[in-house]
Amino acid sequence: MSGRARGLVWLSSLLVIAGTIALIVVAIVVDKDHPLSTLSPVGRQGRDIAELINPIFIVAGVVFFLIQGAVLALWWRYRVAGSETGDGEYGYYEDEEFPEQTHGNNRLEIAWTIVPTVLLAVISVFTLVALFALDDVKASDEDITVTVIGQQWWWEYQYHLDGDTDTPPDFVTANELVIPVGVDVALDIKSRDVIHSFWIPKLNGKRDAVPGRSHDWVIQSEEPGRFRGQCTEFCGLSHGYMKMVAVALPTAEFHQWKNNQMTPAEAPAEGTPEGEGWATFSQQCASCHVVNGLTSAANRGGAADSPPDDWDIYGEHNGGSAGPVLTTELVAGAAPNLTHLMTRGTFAGSAFDLYLNAGDHIPFLDLADSGTLNRGELEAWISNAPERKPADANDLRGMPARTGLSPSDIDNVVAFLSTLD
Repeated sequence: MSGRARGLVWLSSLLVIAGTIALIVVAIVVDKDHPLSTLSPVGRQGRDIAELINPIFIVAGVVFFLIQGAVLALWWRYRVAGSETGDGEYGYYEDEEFPEQTHGNNRLEIAWTIVPTVLLAVISVFTLVALFALDDVKASDEDITVTVIGQQWWWEYQYHLDGDTDTPPDFVTANELVIPVGVDVALDIKSRDVIHSFWIPKLNGKRDAVPGRSHDWVIQSEEPGRFRGQCTEFCGLSHGYMKMVAVALPTAEFHQWKNNQMTPAEAPAEGTPEGEGWATFSQQCASCHVVNGLTSAANRGGAADSPPDDWDIYGEHNGGSAGPVLTTELVAGAAPNLTHLMTRGTFAGSAFDLYLNAGDHIPFLDLADSGTLNRGELEAWISNAPERKPADANDLRGMPARTGLSPSDIDNVVAFLSTLD
């Protein structure tokens, strides 16, 4: 090998190492600001995961550079150093010196067997400790338990303020899980159709939602904010659009939000755009969507203080037995509760922002008053939801298109929805 070729190999190796370091640094810097980042946790469980993973990454990086350095050192030590014009009969330089060939080095072989074993054993111990801690799902700070139900392709949250999930929830909301700051909130995760996976990376790891099963989980945030999540189990056409948001509020603001959620909606005045919108909504949408105080109990949506006798819409009561209600086709047969739609920052499974200026600079409780409604997206969703988010509405998977509604009908429906705060 010529001196120039050796130089190119050496330069290529250095570039590989430098590129690897640069990619790691860029990934860390960029990922911390990403909504699904795991590198900047704000929840106790998320920090437990980070405290386990970060040292493992550091150890793996040290091992990588030690091995890569050893490979380069061996290459440099035993590189071909003969004359460029001295090629021999067998394809190597006549004056080339080969390292002494031995059967093996017992000390080295024992060392590189024992060291990785000990290293993996230590990592395994810390991993098991972290897993046991994460599996401790007792949330004793408050009595609140939230039943989380995954379905194609959105999330429902049923709030049991007394912690009793065998009774009807106090109120039901969708897409955005609101919790008080610093409180371990118990979650009861289920599914109405196929397997989903609940994941808010800044707050905790993942927990599957499995049909016919109930999985306990805990979520907690140490600071206020809105934290994005994503279903991580492939669940059909709109799996990529099945998102969620966790909103952590100071205790006083949480109780203010909670009290508002238990307030039923009021019918708008007749003869107004809102009233016309309610008339259209009641004919076109109320067979699926619930608006407490307006839709009847028989229509699967009574108020919290007067639940219907058959509350299958909540996924809990099925002839006296606990557990999600399923059909033979494995479809949800449910739609988001819209009683306080305008108090949310997202809609359609959190795939779209409900407000154009829904950034963190507007307090969550002020969205309904100070937010600029994303009217164009909301109208497009009502008119033809499957065009905005793939669905199979004929099989009760996703929202069907309402192409028969006129532009004025849709304007009126949006006017009615704007009153649901």
